[in-house]
Amino acid sequence: MLCYGLRTDFQGKLFPGSAALLGWADTLTELKTICHCGSKATMNLRTDEKGNAIKEGSQVEIGGNERYVAMCRKHFREAMR
Repeated sequence: MLCYGLRTDFQGKLFPGSAALLGWADTLTELKTICHCGSKATMNLRTDEKGNAIKEGSQVEIGGNERYVAMCRKHFREAMR
């Protein structure tokens, strides 16, 4: 079986489905994304129309590049402060 998707939401919390799949996976292959600093991006920051971090809300919200920014953990934490 082959599955793909995000591991965590915009708050860094596992999606229930991701947690279950990670528990059953024999192998994990990551598709690498790069943060604006050049480091590996492991987090997805949800932003408003002005580019400010959104810290609360529903776990699932439809949107693309205009709503989410891939970031390394350091810059994600800074944005969420």
